Amino acid sequence: MSKVILFNFNGTVVNTKNLAIQAFNEIAKKRGYKIINNEDIDCLSKLSVRNRCKRLGVPIYEMPIVGILIKKRYQQYIPGLYAVEGLQDMIQVLKERGYRLAFITSNSSSVTQQFLTNNSMDYFDYSYYSFNPFSKKKNISSFLKKYALGPNDVIYIGDELRDIKAAKKNRINSIAAAWGYDSVHLLTTEHVDHIAQRPADILNILSRF
Repeated sequence: MSKVILFNFNGTVVNTKNLAIQAFNEIAKKRGYKIINNEDIDCLSKLSVRNRCKRLGVPIYEMPIVGILIKKRYQQYIPGLYAVEGLQDMIQVLKERGYRLAFITSNSSSVTQQFLTNNSMDYFDYSYYSFNPFSKKKNISSFLKKYALGPNDVIYIGDELRDIKAAKKNRINSIAAAWGYDSVHLLTTEHVDHIAQRPADILNILSRF
């Protein structure tokens, strides 16, 4: 049976980088955190979540709350956003080559389906909706269980270091997407299996499995 290509959604499929910064800054103004300016972005992309919190004055115990607030703000904008450049064509090729496609997201199902329809990307075979945007390891584990899949059946693609860590903890191969918020420098600290600089690179990487 063909491999399942499992995508993290926000940041990997849909370009949410600017939206995430905008949403965080709105929250920061209300809660007294440091605002993210343009000159901060490169530096922050190289830091772990814990060190970003320190830099921005966010107590680590408040990070789950901030994540949920950002998620709520996402919902009104996601349907109108565009997929990452080149992602739509790459996914269509994967489908034509017989791969099964899946995603995990903390977005609502209605918002996600609106985005997929608006971007002509109704190619996915499986989906998993999570309430908690920080439970990556558990989300992947629950996805595998839901569809009766083993670690060797799935290749996970994500744009954050915690995506790569979560994949490793579930013993599945992963591809890091370099177009998300985390820098390549940060992604390589976890000895990632593969790095895709652009969506088309995923096709070449998958040919090695």
